[in-house]
Amino acid sequence: MITRFGLAPRLAPLSVPAFQDHWRDRHGAVIGVLPGLRRYWQNHALASTLPWPGFDACSEMDADDVAAFDAAFEHPHYLDAGRADERRFVDRSGGGAVLTERVAGAMSEPVGVRLLTLMRSAPGVATGDLAAVLATPGRGGAATAVEAFVRLPQLPGIVDAVEALWFPSADEALAHLGSEAAEADRRALSGRVAATERVLAAVHVVPLGQLRE
Repeated sequence: MITRFGLAPRLAPLSVPAFQDHWRDRHGAVIGVLPGLRRYWQNHALASTLPWPGFDACSEMDADDVAAFDAAFEHPHYLDAGRADERRFVDRSGGGAVLTERVAGAMSEPVGVRLLTLMRSAPGVATGDLAAVLATPGRGGAATAVEAFVRLPQLPGIVDAVEALWFPSADEALAHLGSEAAEADRRALSGRVAATERVLAAVHVVPLGQLRE
């Protein structure tokens, strides 16, 4: 199974609530019918003290393999209806995507809030080196669950790894960032990661459907 993270900023005239409403209430249904998708989650940023990470949408999709994603995003429904709807709320001049493999954890449904850390590897560091650290048991401190994904080494991507920590509340997620456990996790990646961005999110699960012929 391959997981695709798609990142995109909102169009400048839109407020964050308006952007999220459109993404959840309209765009999800447009994309959720693409053939080959096994899961579609939208990570909706929560108001917090964290700085803007450079994007407003963080989509997360599963498909069987790279070919399945290629087919989905080359499908006439996406090229027509999908792109047309994106132009209503997404700034397509920014953002990007990455295809990843899961190296730690698994969540069948959202429980609580999610602290996502998106990572760029340091020069010369292979994704396998990131995976070795991110898959180490004990990461995440008081998190109720830990997931980690690394970029498929044969493909470029906007980031090289994503770590997702689950917490019962936003306050607990933010408190984790100043904890000794979080510092230990960051130290374990020292020399391997050159830059990070974080977003605190609530997950909206998009129901998958089928295109009408």
